[in-house]
Amino acid sequence: MARFRKVLTRFDDYRSMLSDRVRMDAYRRAIASVVQPGDTVVDLGAGLGILSMLAVRAGASKVWAIEQGDAAGLARRLIEHNGLSDRIELIEDNSKQVTLPQPADVLLSETLGSFAVDENTLDFTLDARQRLLKPGGAMIPLGLQLFLAPVELPEAHASVDFWREVEGFDFSPAIDELQSRMSLSTIAPRALLARALSYADVDLGCHDAAALQGKLLFELERKGTLHGLGGWFRATLCEGVAISTAPDDAPTHWQQAFFPFRTPIEVVRGDYLEVTLAIGPKAEHSDDTVVSYDYRCTQLAAEASTPPKVGRNDACPCGSGKKHKRCCG
Repeated sequence: MARFRKVLTRFDDYRSMLSDRVRMDAYRRAIASVVQPGDTVVDLGAGLGILSMLAVRAGASKVWAIEQGDAAGLARRLIEHNGLSDRIELIEDNSKQVTLPQPADVLLSETLGSFAVDENTLDFTLDARQRLLKPGGAMIPLGLQLFLAPVELPEAHASVDFWREVEGFDFSPAIDELQSRMSLSTIAPRALLARALSYADVDLGCHDAAALQGKLLFELERKGTLHGLGGWFRATLCEGVAISTAPDDAPTHWQQAFFPFRTPIEVVRGDYLEVTLAIGPKAEHSDDTVVSYDYRCTQLAAEASTPPKVGRNDACPCGSGKKHKRCCG
């Protein structure tokens, strides 16, 4: 039964992706624009093979569709059922282990998570660009721009609070594990506490690092409770075709990413939030990523009144979750 539920959930994910009109319309237009008759294509993380099929429709003479997940068997059957086995070759393996008889004209991929790079996208794309694509070959997507903003999300943060105590036992170390990941959430524009800032702008044609790290400083624009960071992306698939998952754009199956803070912070207009966030591969051949982030926040409302006495071993009032002596003490 557990295996059945896992497989069912996985194919529900594919249904969400295939029924996402924003995603499908953009990729269909990009493939039709970039893939030329006679081109060879490598489809990285092919899933059920729909992008490979669209590449053939655009005129590709050969597509190497690489997929190592549960979907590979069904993808093979779908390719055969549609009479495309002579033009689409499904390779069931990790792309880093794959060699091709010749480099492809086009590198096609949709290995995007809710924060774009959280499926180890950069690592796999970099490897495929260097080994599986002709020098100067075309790429879909061309680039990724990632955005972050402080957010007020009490319901999403409730999953963090749950782990503080279970049946009278202290389960708070689970919060550290939760903070090394990100979760999906639907973030409404009204949940933002400050204007979003660009965290990274990645040109996939020349980017040469598998990890990202950056520091941002936000000026909070309204009073509220700060629960963490919201993240989203803009993917430029080709010239004139892009996908945006911003809160004020058309909804997609990606929703938005949520990076929770250990403890909610009461803030007012004029407070500053400094965030350092790093995201990179969990392991060499893994689809998973590791996220780490530190943050400091001023608390003008508290500073305007008589400040409470904070011991050196107490939690720092900036909300970082660290002891005061190791943070602002």
